[in-house]
Amino acid sequence: MSATSALESTRSADLVRPSERLLFGVVVVVSLLVYGWFAFAALTVPALGVTMFFYAVILTALALVVHGLALGRIRGNGILVSPRQLPLLDRLVADHARKLGMSERPDLYVVESGGVLNAFATRFLGRDFVVVHSDVLELALQRGHDAVSFVVAHELGHVWRGHLKLRWLTLPGRLIPYLGSAYSRSCEYTCDRVGAFCQPEGAISGLLALAAGKQLYSHVDSREFSAQAETDGGFWIGLAELLSTHPRLPKRVAALMDAGLPPNPVSQVPSA
Repeated sequence: MSATSALESTRSADLVRPSERLLFGVVVVVSLLVYGWFAFAALTVPALGVTMFFYAVILTALALVVHGLALGRIRGNGILVSPRQLPLLDRLVADHARKLGMSERPDLYVVESGGVLNAFATRFLGRDFVVVHSDVLELALQRGHDAVSFVVAHELGHVWRGHLKLRWLTLPGRLIPYLGSAYSRSCEYTCDRVGAFCQPEGAISGLLALAAGKQLYSHVDSREFSAQAETDGGFWIGLAELLSTHPRLPKRVAALMDAGLPPNPVSQVPSA
């Protein structure tokens, strides 16, 4: 059995990174302790409780408005993917959702990004959305279909795992320095595995495209790039990752190769 087929035969339950479950538990416990402390303080000092409730309502309303406006701009100006509108992406979402056993699929929008190669998932008032930057779709049109398929599957992984649900419950824990970002990085590792489960042929190239762009990614040696996870270190690189919601791209490539994915074939850069 090849590395690719071995990964495809993995049970979906085994795709979750163990540290994600552990950190989620820690985040929930911390959040409940914080909420419990506020509840105790509110019951002990009623005036303080009224003040905290007032600020909580204001901050919640403000966050709702900011999120709603940002998503409103995306939905108001972006392209809603459907069987008749950008059908390639529509088929990818349908196929991945079916493979993951998702009963409902999120709405998918394509937005112009000024050259930024990225995608993200979000949730608003109980509805899930996946937003793909236009340069990701251009990658597919330039014969990078598998890489795009992986990127889309990665974002669906956030919906499939429920990373966007109950964020109010985990909010205090996610605001704790290092803890929240560590949990987020574990979620990203999980979604990389989900993406590789759905589209193993595009996993390595999808991550390399995020690192080098849609023109140069096929010329990057994934073995050399993943080795940077060990050779490029130091205080500032380590601190930047500790504070980041995403793992370093060389580490993400190395993790998938450790899971059995083969290195990418490298195209030679034409000589001058």
